[in-house]
Amino acid sequence: MRRLIFFGGAGFLLLFVLSFAKPASAASSTMYTWTPSKLYKTASGAAYSGNMNSGTAVTVYSKSGKRYKVKTGGKTGYIYAYNLTSSKVKKEDYFGSKIYKQAAGGPYVASVPAGKMMYIKMEATKNGMYLAHVIGTGYSGYVDKTHFIKPVVKYTWMPSKLYTSATGNSYKKTIKDGQKVSVFNGSHGRYQVKAGSSSGYIYANNLTGTLAKKTVYVSSKLYTTSSHTKYTAVIRPNKQVYVKESTQNMSHVCVVGTAQSGWIYTSHFTKPAPAAGGTTSTPKATAGTSQTGSSTAGGTTTGTATGSTSGSASSITGAAAATSGTTATTTTGNTGSGSASATGNTGSGSASATTATGNTGSGSASATTATGKTGSSSASGTTATSNTGSGSASGTTATSNTGSGSVSGTAATGSTGAAAASATTAKGLDVSHYQTLTQSSFNLMKRQGYSFVILKATEGTGYTDSKFYTYYKYARNAGLSVHAYHMIGNSTTDPAQHIAEAKHFYQVLAQTKASTGYAFTGYAFEDIEPTGTNSMTTTWWANAAPACAGYFLNEMQALGQAKVGIYAGYFNWNSYLEGHTDTWPGNTKIWLARYNTTLGTNADVWQYTETGTIDGITGHFDLDISYDPDF
Repeated sequence: MRRLIFFGGAGFLLLFVLSFAKPASAASSTMYTWTPSKLYKTASGAAYSGNMNSGTAVTVYSKSGKRYKVKTGGKTGYIYAYNLTSSKVKKEDYFGSKIYKQAAGGPYVASVPAGKMMYIKMEATKNGMYLAHVIGTGYSGYVDKTHFIKPVVKYTWMPSKLYTSATGNSYKKTIKDGQKVSVFNGSHGRYQVKAGSSSGYIYANNLTGTLAKKTVYVSSKLYTTSSHTKYTAVIRPNKQVYVKESTQNMSHVCVVGTAQSGWIYTSHFTKPAPAAGGTTSTPKATAGTSQTGSSTAGGTTTGTATGSTSGSASSITGAAAATSGTTATTTTGNTGSGSASATGNTGSGSASATTATGNTGSGSASATTATGKTGSSSASGTTATSNTGSGSASGTTATSNTGSGSVSGTAATGSTGAAAASATTAKGLDVSHYQTLTQSSFNLMKRQGYSFVILKATEGTGYTDSKFYTYYKYARNAGLSVHAYHMIGNSTTDPAQHIAEAKHFYQVLAQTKASTGYAFTGYAFEDIEPTGTNSMTTTWWANAAPACAGYFLNEMQALGQAKVGIYAGYFNWNSYLEGHTDTWPGNTKIWLARYNTTLGTNADVWQYTETGTIDGITGHFDLDISYDPDF
């Protein structure tokens, strides 16, 4: 009896336990929908009870055919096994991708932009592609796995072709230097990149991790390697470059806005200390020469001064007589003597109709105040201050000059060591279509003391600057002296090329009157400098440059343009052109660029900066100083 009861108790317990145990077929695990899925009512039927979004967790019990029995959110049903994955993997597409039907590529179902989030079915890839679903859409398929790797930001330090593949020569476009690109992966020496909305492949050597933009302050040879044994071009001072890398004392650079690249000395990025005044040069003085001359006031010869320049062109010794009633000159702070009719100079002279006050020595004065002078002076209607020595002058203002020379009819300010003060400085600038200017711009230039402008007119045998005639008219309207320049288009040694370029330049200048109402009356310069297209080499500079310039200049004069000139960088002038101008017209003007505190040689015009500014006008300008009265 007890056994029966015990058995009955044990049987009850066993039945109780079994009633709460899961059936063998109901062993469960958690899985996720990686793509939107239907919850079917049966394992094989088409009827379904609802749709589930991608990324939904489900409890999976068993598999029947191609479907799993699942439970989600209190509902039970069946989902295709293909739609489930064991882990929930969510990735961002950084590149923007095509969703392909097959892992081998070929037809695709959609194209999605960068930044889309996707669920990945499994971490394993097939042919380098993930099976993925674009969240929030109906798009599922294969996507390049590299598109899910966060890109590295790099920059083009030189112009770069955007190739269509990692190999081959077909390319979509050229990406400018200084552009930011997103780099995804690399093969065959090229990176897969996105530049703005464009994608493709760029050579790894054309990209840099950091973009350093620097200014080259001195004329710099562009060497092919860091061993600086061979160079292909010369960079003008004040040009800006992108620096890719530096090693020892050399930097790998590309000239901004061009395809010119190579190595230059790193020290050339150091800005020279500015000289006092900052805008005047120190032309060479003439030592050991004598100067004899006379000046005329009101049509009368007032005196003759004869003296010699010793060493640094200072302290000419001599005397001159001044005639009363003539037009005298204001000369200030001069050391030595020249031909100048002034008041209050040390030396001798006569004065009438001048008032002299506080002078040591003798003199008469009427209608003029001369104060604090030593010696005697001659003056007529003029104030002269702190001059040492004597001389005659007519109609001229000379200020703060050291040295000596004859002064006649010009104003010289702030020059040191000038052999002749009549070679005065005048402010100017050169512009092209790169500057956006109006009539008001040129009026402002004139009001701020600029007296001349040099405009780009032509290049090669067919190009005419789009703003030449417009700016010519504006400049002449403003009262500026206007000149023009032609950019050399080809460095061939064939004379026919340079003659053809001269003819093109001349024809454009000849149309100035018809296009603007003003005839062209200025100087016509040939600009000889390397560009991205004219293929200048060291050999050409050394062996052909002077002769080629001669072909051009002589053709211009033969056509009827009497006023001609050459523009060059200081280095190229000093290295290849100076001293080899015997085939050029004798009246050729020299316009040199040297972005430095001094020019350091003789020239008619000095372009001293490429980053000058003018109050009231936006942008940077090439600024110039002329020593020639024709400007």
